Amino acid sequence: MHWIWWVVISITSFLILLPFQKITVNLSYFHDRDNDELNVKISTFFGLASYKISVPVLKVDEDSASIIVKEEQHSAVNDNEKTKKITPEIILKDLRKVKDFLRHVVGFHKIVKRFLREISIHDFSWRSRFGVGDAAATGTLVGAVWGVKGSTLGIITHYMKLKTDPILEVHPNFQQLTSHTEVSCMFSFRLGYAIVAALQIVKHWKKRPKFVSENLYEQNGIQS
Repeated sequence: MHWIWWVVISITSFLILLPFQKITVNLSYFHDRDNDELNVKISTFFGLASYKISVPVLKVDEDSASIIVKEEQHSAVNDNEKTKKITPEIILKDLRKVKDFLRHVVGFHKIVKRFLREISIHDFSWRSRFGVGDAAATGTLVGAVWGVKGSTLGIITHYMKLKTDPILEVHPNFQQLTSHTEVSCMFSFRLGYAIVAALQIVKHWKKRPKFVSENLYEQNGIQS
């Protein structure tokens, strides 16, 4: 019977220590002309448990250099056109709905923001090399890339804990067309914070304004 107690104690200890376990995520992205690859490694329990994902980014068809988005347009004029009287009461009701929706969005943002504060970044590097074959155009492109990297780093440092000096590099290539980027990032967070954030998101989603659900049903052709 002693082994039963050992099993109970082991399971209880595991459940107690589980929220304090650190989840470490290693993310790397590589881009070179038409070659793209994304690698994600998630590990915990001091590396004893890990999961790795490798995602090759699909190439775009050479005959189609753009993404085609199917768009449906509905005419404002139809045979069953109905008129609706707009009164001050209706306007106030709609304004209350918008107010409730904005409050819901702000609440969701606060949950995500609290979770992001618990994320620690231990390594971050972003190296790029660009060129379009023209010196002036390449200089303009490099300046724009520096701006994007600076803004991205500003957002990261504002919402997360940056524990290391980031490495940002942009090298111009004035002679030929070049597009090369390497991003490497390692961050960690406690599993307990992720569980709490997930539960808060589910609870917050259930409290979403009724008209939001109605709009989603209408967009998908479902009757609530």
